[in-house]
Amino acid sequence: MARRRLSEAIRWQIIGMHAKGASFKAIGRQLGYHYTVISRLVRKHRQTGAVKDRPQSGRPRVTSEREDRALLRIIRREPFSTSTVLKRAWLPNRHLSTRTVRNRLKAAGMAARRVIKRPRLTDDHKRRRLAWCLARQRWNLRTWRSIHWSDESRFLLHVTDGRLRVWRHRNTAYTPRNIRQTVPFGGGSVMVWGCISHDCKLDLVTIRGNLTGDQYMRHILEPVVVTHFDNHPLATRPVYMDDNARPHRSRAVVDYLQNNAVTTLPWPAMSPDLNPLEHVWDILGRRIQALQPPVQTLRELEAALHREWLQVTREQIRRLTGGMRRRVDAVIRARGGFTRY
Repeated sequence: MARRRLSEAIRWQIIGMHAKGASFKAIGRQLGYHYTVISRLVRKHRQTGAVKDRPQSGRPRVTSEREDRALLRIIRREPFSTSTVLKRAWLPNRHLSTRTVRNRLKAAGMAARRVIKRPRLTDDHKRRRLAWCLARQRWNLRTWRSIHWSDESRFLLHVTDGRLRVWRHRNTAYTPRNIRQTVPFGGGSVMVWGCISHDCKLDLVTIRGNLTGDQYMRHILEPVVVTHFDNHPLATRPVYMDDNARPHRSRAVVDYLQNNAVTTLPWPAMSPDLNPLEHVWDILGRRIQALQPPVQTLRELEAALHREWLQVTREQIRRLTGGMRRRVDAVIRARGGFTRY
């Protein structure tokens, strides 16, 4: 049983009662403590004039400050290492626990956090991204609002999260309530195409099967994009943005866009952080995951995507498209490298 700790008020009460002549046993009986506790407190007060506990050293450290700095140098070189790997690389001849490794990293202000994933950028990718942003660094909102941002995205029916954890007792891993059931390949997926601008949002299009250049023209460009662009006078005709996916850059697609007077925005490869539509996909994904009851079939998933697309407001889109100058500046500061977007 854990000992009851004396509060500071009780300690001073004991000192006062003893000063008035009460014995250790009498004080103990009245307050419910053993008389030896009372005697030790009075003796401490006589020696130090205080009633607070002295600072305690605790368990001796098994590593020095120099060795702790060596661990930080290792983690800077290999930030994805586990505590078990770090223990072997840090002091291989010392008997240490992985808890010690985690404690040292925690004391240095470090913690294991979610990994941010980004497309792999080569030096050429960085140069092209930087050049693209420098050429458009001084574009104002009036110029950016003429851009129509397009993209495709695939949504899984059952999203699997590798970081999922479960609270359970020991040896209950295979209890049915502690098992997360999965299906191969997420149970299937739905691929959609969307397009936004500062002033409008085009209809969401479901893509059946794999997207090809011919399908891109017949089901997206002709019925949606070109029809929308034809409603604008040539003098104020918007600019169409799509990425460098193979169906977008086929000769037939390029000729079709030119023949229909659709101006396209040159695009640097590996640059999803420059496309504000990526954040709209994130909004849709989080809304789909929050649905109760959750979607159970691909048809329900498709209907939910179209429904949630309609619920994305103009204000949400304008907050994204209105921040293009910040995105461009972020890429320039990173010299074409990764950004927070």
